[in-house]
Amino acid sequence: MTKITFISWCPYHRRTELLAQHLNATLHFIHYGRSGKLLQAPIRYLIQGAKTWRILLRERPTIVLVQNPPIFCALLAALYALIYGGQYVIDSHTGAFVQGRWRWWLWLHRILSQRALTTIVHNNSQEKIVKQWGCHYFLLAFTPGDYSLGNQFSLDGRFNVAVISSFTNEEPTDVMFEAASHLPNVEFYFTGNPRSLPQQVLAQKPNNCHLMGYLPYDQYTGLLQAADAIMTLTNRDHTLLMGGFETVSIGKPLITSDWPVLKDYFSLGTVYVPNTAQGVSRGICQAQAKRDTLQRDILKLRDMLENEWKQKLEELQDILGIRGTTS
Repeated sequence: MTKITFISWCPYHRRTELLAQHLNATLHFIHYGRSGKLLQAPIRYLIQGAKTWRILLRERPTIVLVQNPPIFCALLAALYALIYGGQYVIDSHTGAFVQGRWRWWLWLHRILSQRALTTIVHNNSQEKIVKQWGCHYFLLAFTPGDYSLGNQFSLDGRFNVAVISSFTNEEPTDVMFEAASHLPNVEFYFTGNPRSLPQQVLAQKPNNCHLMGYLPYDQYTGLLQAADAIMTLTNRDHTLLMGGFETVSIGKPLITSDWPVLKDYFSLGTVYVPNTAQGVSRGICQAQAKRDTLQRDILKLRDMLENEWKQKLEELQDILGIRGTTS
């Protein structure tokens, strides 16, 4: 019987959780210390590696599925597979290909992918890279989830926008604050922990921007369900946003950055904006004016992506040898 263990060296990742559920895998988020502290990275990875190894020896999976980055988690999975005769799958996220520190390790990524059962990639640009490596890969973008259990939120604005944010430098938070200052009749509700925001950016926050903090999951989904539209932006090209897929699953109009990969995948019910204050404010006005049409179209997109997902899940189950054993 195939037994799958999914390992992720991060505090939490919703897509990873959903994929583990769909594959009936045991899931372990393993994280120590603070990410982004390069001097702490060696000791952090050693501790996370030791915890990972203990889990693998305890569970003895036939397949280890690992989230990448960091690539060192995949290296440990490959070592386990070599010693104990199992197999491993690398779920490679955008950062594994485009972030500066992980681009230096693409040579190791390539070697490990060539020995893996498959490497899961999230968009066409990643697919092109892995295809050149001559290894087995699997393109999987949309991963659906159940968002029906959110707590009821009461939002009082004439038009309410939920902003899915992590307040990192990969997001144009300053641009969103400036855009909001030009739209006093629109209320913005930012999720995520704002502690990492520089003070000069936080000082730009207008009164119609509400920082909700890191919400419990039922409150987070309740906020998204109560909003009139959901916005998630990124400064980084070649990035498929999980917030976009959450928006589709919930069935709300989406406002997102006008990168080609986002325009390709979110082809209906979506307003695309440049990451400028003028562009964002103009896009929000467009979403407000075309709300009903966008609402209908996002539901059409959800139906399309859910049908595609059913086929993709069956294909992935076949690769893993678990077809018919999961729901």
